[in-house]
Amino acid sequence: MLSLKGHQLLFVWLLKGVSVQARVRWCVALTMVAIGVMLAVAIHTVNHSALASFGQALDTVNGQASAQLVAPLGDIDDSQIDVWDSRRADLGIRSISPVLVVRTDRLTVLGLDFFKAAFVSASLMPSAADGVTDIFNAKALFLSASAFNALNVRVGDSIVLQHGPESVSLVVAGEVPGAASQVIGVMDIGSAQWAFNRIGVVSRLDLRFEDGQTPQGLRAALQAQSETLQVVAMQDRDRRMSLLSRAYRVNLSVLAMVALLTGGFLLSTAVNLSIVRQRSELALLGVLGASQTWLRRFVWAQGGLIGALGGMLGVGMGLLLAAVLMHWFGGDLGGNYFAKSQTQLVIDWLAMAVLALAATLMGLASAWLPLLQINWRQPMAVLRAGQAETLLFTKPTLKWSLMAVSLSMGLLLLPTLDELPWAAYGSIAALLCAGLLAMPWVLAQLWGGLSRALMHSHALVHSRVPAVCRLAVWRLAQAPAAATPLITGTVAAFSLTVAMMLMVSSFRTSVSDWLGMVLPADLYTSSQAMADQPGFDAKVQALIAAVPQVQRVETSRQRSLRLAHDRPEVMLVAKPLNLQDPMQSVALVGLARLPPEDGQNRLTVFGSEAMADVYGWRAGQEASLPLTAQGEQRVWVGGLFRDYGRQHGTVVMSTPDYERLTGDRSRSSVSVWVVNGADPAQVMAQIQARVQAQMPELAQLKWISASDVRQLSLQIFDRSFAMTYALEAAALFVALFSVAAGVTGQLILRRREFGVLAHLGMSEQDRWRLVSLEVGLLLVVAVVWATFLGVLMSQILIHKVNPESFHWTMSTHFAVGQWALISGLLLAIGVLTARWAARQGLDPRRLAESLRADW
Repeated sequence: MLSLKGHQLLFVWLLKGVSVQARVRWCVALTMVAIGVMLAVAIHTVNHSALASFGQALDTVNGQASAQLVAPLGDIDDSQIDVWDSRRADLGIRSISPVLVVRTDRLTVLGLDFFKAAFVSASLMPSAADGVTDIFNAKALFLSASAFNALNVRVGDSIVLQHGPESVSLVVAGEVPGAASQVIGVMDIGSAQWAFNRIGVVSRLDLRFEDGQTPQGLRAALQAQSETLQVVAMQDRDRRMSLLSRAYRVNLSVLAMVALLTGGFLLSTAVNLSIVRQRSELALLGVLGASQTWLRRFVWAQGGLIGALGGMLGVGMGLLLAAVLMHWFGGDLGGNYFAKSQTQLVIDWLAMAVLALAATLMGLASAWLPLLQINWRQPMAVLRAGQAETLLFTKPTLKWSLMAVSLSMGLLLLPTLDELPWAAYGSIAALLCAGLLAMPWVLAQLWGGLSRALMHSHALVHSRVPAVCRLAVWRLAQAPAAATPLITGTVAAFSLTVAMMLMVSSFRTSVSDWLGMVLPADLYTSSQAMADQPGFDAKVQALIAAVPQVQRVETSRQRSLRLAHDRPEVMLVAKPLNLQDPMQSVALVGLARLPPEDGQNRLTVFGSEAMADVYGWRAGQEASLPLTAQGEQRVWVGGLFRDYGRQHGTVVMSTPDYERLTGDRSRSSVSVWVVNGADPAQVMAQIQARVQAQMPELAQLKWISASDVRQLSLQIFDRSFAMTYALEAAALFVALFSVAAGVTGQLILRRREFGVLAHLGMSEQDRWRLVSLEVGLLLVVAVVWATFLGVLMSQILIHKVNPESFHWTMSTHFAVGQWALISGLLLAIGVLTARWAARQGLDPRRLAESLRADW
């Protein structure tokens, strides 16, 4: 017996020899594992960094307040400040500091009451520069250190900020030492109200609690008094911030896991081929005294080593990719959630270790199938050349496949967990496993039936079927389980490709159709103001309507509406509504349910699908909206509509109702219809000239044609799904690699069989043709079966995952042309690959040598 040290040396020496011998296959498998880990690491790191940076920015802008009071529509009448001051003692509030938040094109400006902010948000207090004595000057603006660098200004410089349609000129008077890391400015609240035309309103009230008071206690007290202002604590802001992009982040992470899974199938194929080549060597070691445990560990080590190396390489590549993504796109991965945030790389080392460990475990799991293919207890049988292709497989059965299908169906019945479709993801995984477990039975039934049909066919039909074709069918019928490993990776990879392709094509087609419905006009414009800032004068509608060749003009107003203290705001859209035919105004899902004519004057609104999923809205029922300072406004939900632009919810109401309730008569966007035959570009130029001449304050409006909006929207869509397209290509590569490795392994096992066929007179061309035909038939079955599985998985993605993640629905659209293209590529390249492998592995001299061995 070898000593322990000798065992270790032999183990390492053999492992080194295997890695050198199979270096190409190992490198390919290692690379695919690394790509999967890289994507997961990059996605997690970018989003983790963006959330951390965004959270830091919120903390800086919010100061050290215990909580905040905010209004549902964003603006609080500043006459309420004294009222709340008088209620402080009863509510357990020590200090109240009003804040006006103004978002401009270059930075966020905070208007503060410096006397009150000193007790509530001391970190936001400014420091005047030498020579500046009046911090209350109407033009005085104090910048953070990051703002000085970003704007490239110094104390005493003038700075022009664009706020909606207006330009505001201010003077840099000092800095804000406590907010050095964020690009913000601070000024006196009265001066900010005057400069930015926000007279009479503030954005929020920052609170400092008395000892013993909590946000939950204050929230309960205000709810008991039917108060419309909402209490927002730090944990509420964190949850709201996370919800902004959580579904998007989770779906990207699942895509990364799909990449890791496809890498795992490729890794399993590579290890399987390596073990097939090592069967005789492992059997010889068994004869010489190596224990089954030692031999099994050697097989485990090969998969684990590739997985571990791929995991470590993937972590490094992922951090590098994350740095590149944040350099070029900030924290944005195509979802436009953090596109304007200045993001610093924040590494979550625990997550990195978990992902690297996951790759290692996947490598160990990839060695499971090769372990089952070796008769460890009878190594002499493995050494015999005639027994080289004997595999231990039981009779194919559907028992485990049906159990996986039952599990998949059961998971589909479960609700979301923390508002995410984890059960649906599990259902897809169980369905994929069911399809793979059913393959031996499907192949046995298919080839067995085809073989019997050929055997009992008419003599004329039998004679017209080439002998090579009959031999290929009979060979597949006799060893269906042996063919299963050949196409397992292909079925898994191609089914995932079909599922992603079908989901993306359905989504893109639905978005394209939706754009056709929501873009009926010829020209559009929108102000550069945020949704929670004032728009522009409604008089622009009459001005544009007077332009020649303009047929019709409509305007709308968008406002952010906060319905819950810990959720992202929904979008409130005020626009002309055609209640006689609501489909002309919104992209309805289902029928409209207008209020009954019972003499009651009901306010009719329409909600997006997210309003139904998140807030429980139902068409034909009443709901409440906090549209006035006096309290909740009862509204009638006239119907639900599809909105792919806003996943957190949209409410549409008529412009007259909105103006009556809020008093806001400003506008955010304009839609223009031109007369038939008119050139939209020429009309656009005339509109811009007319607006600049008569309303120069609106010269900043940006105009765009409907076709350009549509093209830009689809470009954004394609950018968002660029990673999905890349994964489809990677999965197709895995399928082809699986075919090449599987054919090579099968040829090694069947070398004696082909030696006998050559001895009986089969030509070299016929042997190549036999292998190509077998692989071609198997690939046809693999494509059909994988397409069936992919279609089923895509329906879960379309009708379960997407509605539960993003709160919108879509129709199924099968991209036949794209499917035919990738199927044809897989079949053609797969058969060519098999023919190449046959030419390499069926060398006549090797076949002759396989017949000489006689144990």
